[in-house]
Amino acid sequence: MKFTLELPLHRSRAEVWRAFTNPENTKIWQTTLVKFETVSGVQGQVGAVSKLTYAEGKGEFSLMERVTYRAEPERFDSVYENNFADNSVKNTFIATTENETLWKMEVEYKFKTLLMKIIGPFAKKNFVKRSEREMERFKEFVEKP
Repeated sequence: MKFTLELPLHRSRAEVWRAFTNPENTKIWQTTLVKFETVSGVQGQVGAVSKLTYAEGKGEFSLMERVTYRAEPERFDSVYENNFADNSVKNTFIATTENETLWKMEVEYKFKTLLMKIIGPFAKKNFVKRSEREMERFKEFVEKP
């Protein structure tokens, strides 16, 4: 399952990059994130592995993040893995003017279990909405004066 989202940000690409790649900021726009732990490598660099723990509903779940590509300040790619799916995310930041940046997010889910292979495509709308909400929260954060 694949989808692409775009969002204009009223900040320079350098400002967007700094905010996006600072792991302390992730909890601001991913509001259910409760813990971000580097497991191996240098956080944010290609090859780094981190464990992200989220609290949703009455429980918690974890994802392993592996940084797969980094080209500062234009692109940051990672793969998020758990027992049910691998989720690759390609974030591209395009400077449209000196103080405007277009954030393009390309997402692909590869479901691992039979159940997720069956219901995953029907839940695409929910995956898209969640990503849109997170992008909007990042926009609000990065655009604050």
